Amino acid sequence: MKNLAKFVLDNAENNQEEVKKILVELHERGESVEEILEFIRELEQRKIVVSCPGYRVFDVCGTGGSGKNRINLSTALALKLSKKFKIAKHGNRAASGKVGSFDLIEKLGLESCDTPGKVLKNLEEKNVAFVFAPAFHPALKNLAPIRKSLSHPTIFNFLGPLLNPVENLTAQMVGISDSSLGDRLAAVAKILGKNILFVHDSVFGLDDVSVGGKTFFWKVQKGGIEKGSFVPEDYGVNRVNDFKLISGGDLTQNIQIFELLASGRASKAHQDFLEINYRVAEQFFNECMEK
Repeated sequence: MKNLAKFVLDNAENNQEEVKKILVELHERGESVEEILEFIRELEQRKIVVSCPGYRVFDVCGTGGSGKNRINLSTALALKLSKKFKIAKHGNRAASGKVGSFDLIEKLGLESCDTPGKVLKNLEEKNVAFVFAPAFHPALKNLAPIRKSLSHPTIFNFLGPLLNPVENLTAQMVGISDSSLGDRLAAVAKILGKNILFVHDSVFGLDDVSVGGKTFFWKVQKGGIEKGSFVPEDYGVNRVNDFKLISGGDLTQNIQIFELLASGRASKAHQDFLEINYRVAEQFFNECMEK
């Protein structure tokens, strides 16, 4: 089908079964670099842009899709990083998982930015803006119930991190729960001229830097791609060998863990999980500011 992305976006409301069939087929065979680019370019034409002239802005987020009871680490990470960098955290409520970043943000009473003005104001005053994806990508509204009805992630899980509406982000750290996406997403980011560090937890299968062992990474920077791996000890962080020690739960449990992390009272394992992600993101962001 010519321009599959346009068909999906234009027919999500009135032809849901056909759109669902396409999303399932894409998932089962694996989306190609060309297809991912087609969807991104179609959505770029339809998004509401946020201009932040004069600022160096960063993002930390993940594709989701691990299927595990996990904490909302990237939200805590965004706040920790905002003490040093301006963070425009792009996210949404849960699409295929249990607790999305904005499920947590809204319950905590943190401001959800749904206009360019709110994003800019929060970046100026708080150094962090929680950018609510649906407000800037109205074309995705009719896809929400279709995504909810599926038992697996769709192409939109990993499109989200590549569609932050803030113009000219300096850099991003993006977690991927499926390592097979690494090469494809790195190729897409290179073509789009982005600076992105993609990370995958090879031990627990999370879309984060691993505190349990080896992290695979794909660093896209200055038009090149570097691939490799590292372990927590490389960053001076202790290894956690049991996933249960860093797991989360429902929204109430994740709020409790988040508040403990924010106050420095969380378990050693949860603090180490946050710290290794912070150190990796900080290093990459500093590299991108120097270049």
